Formats: sequence, structure tokens, C-alpha cells
Amino acid sequence: MDIIETIDSILLSALSPLSIKSFYGWYDSNINETHITFIQLNDTDTDYADDEAESVEYYVQVDIWSKDNMESLKKTIKTAMKTIDNCTYNQGIDFYETDIKLYHKALRFYIVEEVD
Repeated sequence: MDIIETIDSILLSALSPLSIKSFYGWYDSNINETHITFIQLNDTDTDYADDEAESVEYYVQVDIWSKDNMESLKKTIKTAMKTIDNCTYNQGIDFYETDIKLYHKALRFYIVEEVD
């Protein structure tokens, strides 16, 4: 399973009991209730031995889009994401998107995955 599939599965499991949708991509203006999006910001080969990368570093952003400030949902997502091996919370930024009148929490995670 690749990193996107892993994140999708983790978020689906965590958010299903809350009836909150999550998907890879960006904000969907057709969804009027709270929803979660995620994107991979970058990936980098690292930990070289004999000219071969032994791991990959990923930076991933998970975004909460809501009409309400969803601090408890932020905690749920952080807990879920940290179940991925070698995943740490890097930073979070809170916005209010005035053009679409939604709260936007951007949560960034750092994940290191060993190459098989």
C-alpha cells in the first residue's frame, strides 16, 4: 500500500464514526458540511547506502474544512495519523477563509518510510 492509500485508510477509519468525509485533493465547494482533504506536499529519498536510498521522507498536509472551529477534530486526526509508523506532527495553522466563509485547519505531518 502506498502512502496515499495508507493515509486514506487511516482517515476513513477515524472519521467514519463521525460521518465526516475525507479524500485526497483540495477543498470541494460542493460539500457544505465539515470535510477533510489531504495532499502530499513532497517526498525525498534519504539515508543512502551504496548509492541506494534506504528511506523516503514525506511531508503531508491534512486540511479540515468546516463552518465551525473544529479543535476536537484536529486532535482526532493527529491521533489517527500518528498510528502510521514513523509519523510525527510537524505544524498546524488555523485560517478563516473569508471568501468561502469556512474555518480551515492545515495540519502538516512528517513521515519516514523505509524502502523495501
